[in-house]
Amino acid sequence: MKKTKKNGGIQLSLFDDMREVTDNELISELTNKPVVAEDWTCEYRLERLFNSLTPHRRRIAKAAVELYKRREIRKDQRTQIRHSKDAYKEIQPYLCDLQNEEFWIICLNNASRVIDKIRISVGGITQTMADIRLIMRKLVEVNATCFIAVHNHPSGNVRPSGDDNRLTEKLKNAGNLFDIKLVDHLIIGQCKYYSYEDEGQL
Repeated sequence: MKKTKKNGGIQLSLFDDMREVTDNELISELTNKPVVAEDWTCEYRLERLFNSLTPHRRRIAKAAVELYKRREIRKDQRTQIRHSKDAYKEIQPYLCDLQNEEFWIICLNNASRVIDKIRISVGGITQTMADIRLIMRKLVEVNATCFIAVHNHPSGNVRPSGDDNRLTEKLKNAGNLFDIKLVDHLIIGQCKYYSYEDEGQL
């Protein structure tokens, strides 16, 4: 998650202003009281800390901790993409039975786990647009380290066209510039798919 505020032209992470703060300073922020060092050992208990807060601050603190815990749990539950079949299973429900072409990206972290699935464009029966700059911006926004490009062919024919090949090359080159690797490009048909990676075309 990012702040909209920028410092010296560099976009700051949401928690950057807290990274250099000591434990006692963090506790003081929560309690709105000065903290005496000996009041809190390095093994302080959250229960004791929460009980020292006003009811309103306690609810906010509990909500923040619970939200963080759920976020960490969901990280471990994200699908890991090991091969093209995993990617196909992940994206196929979004693209099956469509009468028009759509272009999507599957954003992955450095453990090849899915961060997000983003629809980039909706086109006509035979083609859809894929703005390279928009795709790179979306990948940077979610902190992806690699990605899979996906689009469908409503005709059911999954063989790539010349335009598909040229787009794949552009995506690969753009990803290299941003150090965000294109690991595959899937073309989805009716109950089947084409993988550039499986076919040795990347």
